[in-house]
Amino acid sequence: MDKIFEEYTDALHEFAAQSLVQFKPDQSQSNQEPASVAHQIRKVLPNVYGVQHVPCLTGTREKTIATISKWANEKTDSKPIFLLLDVAGSGKSTVAKHMANQWTREKRLLARYFFSRDTATTMSTDMFCSTVADAFVAYDRKFEAPIKAFKERPDIGLLSFEERFNGLVIDPLEELNRDAILIIDALDECDNEHGSRDELLNTLYSQQSSSPRLRILATGRPELDIKQWALVSKVVHTNFVQLEGGQKDVEVYIKYRLQHFEYIQDQLYHVVTHADGVFIWARIACDLILKTANVNRLLEELRTEVTLDFLYRVALEHSIPKDKPSRQAFTVVLQMILAAREPLSMAELERLSPEPGIVEGIVTRLGALLLYKDREDPIRLLHATFREFLTSRAKAGVFFIQPEQGNQTLALGCLSLISNHSSKDHSTLDNLDAISQKQDISLPIGLLLTKYLGSTFTPPNHGYITVQHRTES
Repeated sequence: MDKIFEEYTDALHEFAAQSLVQFKPDQSQSNQEPASVAHQIRKVLPNVYGVQHVPCLTGTREKTIATISKWANEKTDSKPIFLLLDVAGSGKSTVAKHMANQWTREKRLLARYFFSRDTATTMSTDMFCSTVADAFVAYDRKFEAPIKAFKERPDIGLLSFEERFNGLVIDPLEELNRDAILIIDALDECDNEHGSRDELLNTLYSQQSSSPRLRILATGRPELDIKQWALVSKVVHTNFVQLEGGQKDVEVYIKYRLQHFEYIQDQLYHVVTHADGVFIWARIACDLILKTANVNRLLEELRTEVTLDFLYRVALEHSIPKDKPSRQAFTVVLQMILAAREPLSMAELERLSPEPGIVEGIVTRLGALLLYKDREDPIRLLHATFREFLTSRAKAGVFFIQPEQGNQTLALGCLSLISNHSSKDHSTLDNLDAISQKQDISLPIGLLLTKYLGSTFTPPNHGYITVQHRTES
């Protein structure tokens, strides 16, 4: 049974990231507008353009922004890569998003790729080169011809990452005599299980001396392989302490968030000064303060230990009741959220949950640690470090989460929905293409697709769905 669950839930790792489901339209319902499968897929797709991030708050990171702007405008600077490495939660992605907005307003030729562990798509480099190339085409149609010609090469699938990068990004810039900026955010969240991050870093190393056309702003945590690459490549990296010279930015942020609680501002800032300017710490602390009924008690807790792991424990203790049913509901919901390799919404999780009515209560209580807009919006973790915390028994303790258990929960939920649907109208499973367009059944069928090229999910004695994998072309 475990093997069957594993085969079914493999689809979660590839759904929407690498597959396109082909559905035939239901002619019998042609006069109606069916629930769009494309819409369902788009709704859960992440955005490598960084739409999940916000720009810097006015008055913060001013020296960093000025330094990066000066670097981007230098015509004679021999350093084509600006590498910002700092601890988790310090605001690197916020700065990257700010610069993307600024350079877009300035009408600079710009491409961007925000890596994230939230989804399989944003962890991968599979679509990196074509995403960058498409950004150039969107800005200037003159790039369309050389890029299209390269994409149509019959052997493009056999080329290395570096060859695709040169063919889709560097060569068109050289051919059209254009300068461009590329933002690569969160290098540490680029998956390296199969050497993808190594390929990317090696490609950046190779091109930095050969192509003066492309300037690259890259950010990430100071992981060992990234620091070693920077050392070998002679890429100088910097951090916020060096750029800003202090923690004034965190104070500005706290005063903005707690503007109606002046008596708390100084107390919290005194605590945050020990958090090494980590914005994510200040954000969670402010969220908790604005929701708690006992501010003084919370501040006393926050003074105990100033680390993200401790803050996560405090946030969970304040958010989740200690009774056994509440803790069990927390575990089930977080298992599903962590198991889904593409974010699912509250509404979708409710349909897959083994117990009705538990998802919204838990997600709402965890508002300081989860990101979502409404019931239909995909739920994301506030920060990658929250996943690391939850999946470490040593760090999380009673809040420890095993995502593999969530795989089974999601698979059972999918099968239950399909079973319930078929019991209402058994004959409809003879035509899964039509069934799959129905809003209440398209999600589970999509989640149960196997990930292998050309493979099918075939319920006994019923129809099938074909999977086609996307390529760089």
